[in-house]
Amino acid sequence: MARRRAARGDWLFLWPYFRREDRRLAALGVVLLGATAAALASPFVVREFIDGVVTGTTTAFETTRLVVVFGVLGVARYALSAAEAGLAESVAWRSTNRLREDVLRHALDLPLERHRSATPGEWVERVDGDISLLSNLFSRFVITVVGEVLVVVGVVAALFTVDRRIGLLFLVCLTAGLLGLRWIAGWGRDAYRDSRAAVGRFMGYVEERLRGVEDLQALGAVGHALAGLAERHRHVLRTDLRSALVGSSLVWASASVFTAVVTALALGLAGLRFGQGALTIGTVYLVFSFTQQIQEPLIRLSHQLQDYQRAMAGLSRTREILELPAERRTGPVSLAGDRGAVTFDDVTFGYVPGHPVVSGLSFELRPGQTLGVVGRTGAGKSTVARLLAGLVRPESGQVRLGGVDTADVGTAELRDAVALVTQDVFLFDASVRDNVTLMDPDVTDERLTEALTALGLTDWVRRLPHGLDTRVSDHVVSAGEAQLLALTRVMVRDPAVVVLDEASARLDPETERRLDTALRPVLAGRTAVVVAHRLSTLDRVDLIAVVDDGRLTELGPREELMADQRSRFAAMLRQGGAR
Repeated sequence: MARRRAARGDWLFLWPYFRREDRRLAALGVVLLGATAAALASPFVVREFIDGVVTGTTTAFETTRLVVVFGVLGVARYALSAAEAGLAESVAWRSTNRLREDVLRHALDLPLERHRSATPGEWVERVDGDISLLSNLFSRFVITVVGEVLVVVGVVAALFTVDRRIGLLFLVCLTAGLLGLRWIAGWGRDAYRDSRAAVGRFMGYVEERLRGVEDLQALGAVGHALAGLAERHRHVLRTDLRSALVGSSLVWASASVFTAVVTALALGLAGLRFGQGALTIGTVYLVFSFTQQIQEPLIRLSHQLQDYQRAMAGLSRTREILELPAERRTGPVSLAGDRGAVTFDDVTFGYVPGHPVVSGLSFELRPGQTLGVVGRTGAGKSTVARLLAGLVRPESGQVRLGGVDTADVGTAELRDAVALVTQDVFLFDASVRDNVTLMDPDVTDERLTEALTALGLTDWVRRLPHGLDTRVSDHVVSAGEAQLLALTRVMVRDPAVVVLDEASARLDPETERRLDTALRPVLAGRTAVVVAHRLSTLDRVDLIAVVDDGRLTELGPREELMADQRSRFAAMLRQGGAR
């Protein structure tokens, strides 16, 4: 019962996506009816031909007419089948693309920690692979089911007009058989769900190793990676074999046995009625032809049941994504006053419940002030940046902008107010323009040019083969150029608060000096939090915060802390050899 409710819920969930294709669905229904009518009419033409030949009453003209009609029906049937396939593919892809868009939008709105619960490859498989199976399900399995149901209903109706006993036999046998096949088919859903999960983990492993191929080759770990690949592939094979055995082979065997029994019973009864003189030999052929028309759909359905169960398992995984709580795009409160005023009020947060990374963190920044955050590796510096950017939310305490708790602010407004630049800048395989504007059509070339000019990048863009339209990626752009493009993104957005999370950690001294020059217009008039490993990058900040083991151990003006030889910041400068 629970499985039946789940299946009904899946179809109700999909219906709004297909309902918008009502015209194509109506055309598809007309085509299916036409193809079914052609398939049912052909055996009647053959029956008339056989009976005429046996009785010797068929003239040459009548024979020619029957041959032409049979040929026309055959051509019409195949032409309608081709139209049916085209319409089904169109409806399937249009509808599932809407679902794919909704799932991707929801996935991008999920909290950061949710994305870290699975590898990118697993997310790709769930967002795209599982939904592609739904497209195949509709364009193949569903259309086959609808078409064959029409054929079965037509066959039973036609047989009732020929002989009520044979029609009743077909009706009873088909009802019992279909209920039995449906019951058997239900066993395979859990097996196919396990299979889809195994494929997702396999894709995640492959994607992760491909991203780290340089390190694998440099450290001689390719063999280890391949051993892991083989192990996961064996797991995929085991789950696929189990799902195929439970979900497809058993149904196929049952369908074959069922159709053989129905054919034997129908032909036996037809032969008996022929011996009684109630049926002609042409009608006996008609019964045999209809048994074949029913047998073929059942065999095809049993073969395609594997796709159905795999798609239903994928759909349940897709619905799980949509049921995950996402960040609110709009909140009950809007940012008011000066958005550059930053307050951390007794903030505690941990990525794992019960294990805080930062504890009782409190500080305030006036609009336009800059804060440098320093500390050893793992002290919680980057977590401070993520909390301010709204990528993670405090377990207790508040992060406020302009006096408003960011937990009550929608993500869209928060992203407009706070811009984060990390040491790992992601560049899309797209043009310079798209990488800077992030595909926002509202950003004009004039605004983009102003940002590039402020950062001194106009000469670099001018040297590119196609200027702003030159395609770039992290494979052809240096780390320094990538950071400068990231800063250009900030200039284009014009946020009130800028957060730099060790943005220069991977740069050489010359590139770092270039980046330091570019930072001046970015930070001018804006509140900034600069997380730094190299203390020399904090020459221009107003305040210094020293974080140790998730707690704020020192906070004060930079110049005062430098002058106080007892301060932890001064000690760090002496140890690092920086000013």
